Amino acid sequence: MMHIKKHIYIFILLILAGCIKPYEPELKDDSVQKYVVQGMVSSVEGYQEVNVSLTSSVSQPDYIALEGCQVEIIDDQNKVFTLNSFTNGVYRVWMNQEDLVAGKSYKVVIHTPSGEVLESAYDEMSSGPDVNDIYYEVLEIPANDPDDWKIGLQFYTDLIAGEDDSRYYSWKLTETWEYHALYPLEFFYDGKVHHVDPPDYSQMYCWTTFNIDEIFTLSTSNFSENSYARFPLNFVRNNTSRLGVLYSLLIHQASLTQNAYTYWDQLKQNSEQDGGLYSSQPMAIKGNLKNKTYPEKDVLGYFQASTVTTRRIFVYPSEDLPMDFYNGCATTLLEQGFVEINPRDYPAYMMSNDGQMTMELLYDGCIECTTRGGTTNKPYYWPIK
Repeated sequence: MMHIKKHIYIFILLILAGCIKPYEPELKDDSVQKYVVQGMVSSVEGYQEVNVSLTSSVSQPDYIALEGCQVEIIDDQNKVFTLNSFTNGVYRVWMNQEDLVAGKSYKVVIHTPSGEVLESAYDEMSSGPDVNDIYYEVLEIPANDPDDWKIGLQFYTDLIAGEDDSRYYSWKLTETWEYHALYPLEFFYDGKVHHVDPPDYSQMYCWTTFNIDEIFTLSTSNFSENSYARFPLNFVRNNTSRLGVLYSLLIHQASLTQNAYTYWDQLKQNSEQDGGLYSSQPMAIKGNLKNKTYPEKDVLGYFQASTVTTRRIFVYPSEDLPMDFYNGCATTLLEQGFVEINPRDYPAYMMSNDGQMTMELLYDGCIECTTRGGTTNKPYYWPIK
């Protein structure tokens, strides 16, 4: 009897398991296709840009640039600046320094190809201080595994603003680093052996530039002074090649209005939610843009005016921080000679030992630094060694 009950129990479990379907949330069409506008008028003379795109579906996320728009920036004196299409949904216009003044307000008006009019509220360009300083310290922080620790450099900045400056700020970070392949090109095989003399170093030195996605915001509205010491920026671990040769961090500090700060701070909180998309209800983040043609249709994003200042720091390797990263190079000993090399892998790079070729095959990453995503074009601001 117990044997029969056991089989009935297993049978019921199998039926129930077969009835379980993965949960796929139903999203209305109007929640999928929306206009997205991001743009800023900065205090720095030059091109001011506005990006116009459409949202994509949840199942197939993609960037959908919206071309063919008519875009204008208008200041509070009704001076109009007409933007030209630049590339991939980006529109821009050159604005001179006399048109970029703290205390002025600006808005954007967009006429879409379908005839809809999108318009932002005016945003005032508040004053802000120069970036005070960037500095760092070697730090160990706990990882997901309690027995593991992340070791690297924690970067900071100090905000020192005046009483007439904004109480709200955001920072955007761009990092650039130099890294090297291990060997120059000296010997290669493509059916016959070639000796490059002198060795070719052109593929040894690379640079990578990356915009850090993390959002950094600060409000001093509840502080007695308009300042903040040791504001934490990004953390760079020692297990990447970033810190192996020379690392540079560029920070853009932007003054914000209270409404702009609220938008970016909520966006920051949303991006820091853990557990996946459906573990908690994401906040509905309201920007300052409206669809004037169809008010019931939401427009995502924010158009702001900010005093922007920048500062860059360079970091050389230090004995205080040991490096622990893969250098992108691996080798194979050709015990049976060149017959082990597939012609599809030509040219095959060979190891050199004091100017003599050995039967050790070098993977491409040993010679070509670009295989790790960088470029051999040295940035114009890079120090001369």
